[in-house]
Amino acid sequence: MIELVRPTVDLADSWWAMVDDFGDETIHGSSYRPGDRDVLRDPEAFEEWVDWLGRMERPDEALPEGRVPSSNRWIVRDGEVIGTIAVRHGLTPSLLVEGGHIGYAVAPRSRRQGVAGEALGLALAIAASRGIDPVLVTCDADNTASARTIRSRGGVLEDEQDGVLRHWVRTGAPAQPIGAGPIETRHARLVPVTGAEAAAMRAGERRAGWAEGYPREDDLDAVGTMTGDPDAWSPRHVVRRSDGLAVGSIGCFGPPEDGVVEVGYGLVPEARGGGLMTDVLSAMVRSLEAAGLSVVAHTEPGNVPSHRVLARLGFARVEEPGSATSSDPGAEWLWARDVRG
Repeated sequence: MIELVRPTVDLADSWWAMVDDFGDETIHGSSYRPGDRDVLRDPEAFEEWVDWLGRMERPDEALPEGRVPSSNRWIVRDGEVIGTIAVRHGLTPSLLVEGGHIGYAVAPRSRRQGVAGEALGLALAIAASRGIDPVLVTCDADNTASARTIRSRGGVLEDEQDGVLRHWVRTGAPAQPIGAGPIETRHARLVPVTGAEAAAMRAGERRAGWAEGYPREDDLDAVGTMTGDPDAWSPRHVVRRSDGLAVGSIGCFGPPEDGVVEVGYGLVPEARGGGLMTDVLSAMVRSLEAAGLSVVAHTEPGNVPSHRVLARLGFARVEEPGSATSSDPGAEWLWARDVRG
């Protein structure tokens, strides 16, 4: 039986036997490098290291640059450590290309026994408990065994970048209800606009981290009345993970009325057409629905790209009583999501 066990000094002898089995191979998902061996052979240093691996799971732990909070586990079978796996709670730009949310390794003597697939399934459950959905899992393009394992757990290949295959796996994790904090998506962070930023946007000031062309006129309209701290319904910067730039905004047209809330969104031209808005709007809608709300949106009749995004996410056009006809240049179309499917 395979278990994912938090690192512990009680398994130190088994851990080192596993390390010896790997030889010169990199032990992915372990936070261990061969150069650490001389230091960690000291029992006190090993205990401190194991304690640090556990603290990495805490969001308030100060981590070195480039590190993100992680759930570190050892793959154990019949009391023996036979591999390592780590579930990273977020993605840096480099992890988005190589590394992903989950890194794992199985010792050579325990391979081709179904261990990797079983461990990956357990790690996906940890990711789901952390609200991570979907999960990025990567492997080298020539590692056919690992690619097969990822696919067996529902991985869908997005692309290959620099010899690395990038798969996404849905975990079915429930979204967190909308709040005043950032919303994490596959390709972006939705960061609430502060009152000071709103004032800078209205004044035409440029801020570091804003893409060329941001804010747009629609973005300025969204922050037009902001003065204080943001709340759940305030506009949010769409901060692209790949380069850390704010490339658009998304938010609500005020608090919900009778359980219904309307969303508005948009990107600068260079950020369009790559699936970013589908990703961003999906996360926003799931967060709003997790709060028990129904979501609607309006579009201009000629905005075909927006129509396609909404349709992908299960929205359908509905007729508004007394609304202008679609031939009216000032008309807008109303879209509502059918959540029954």
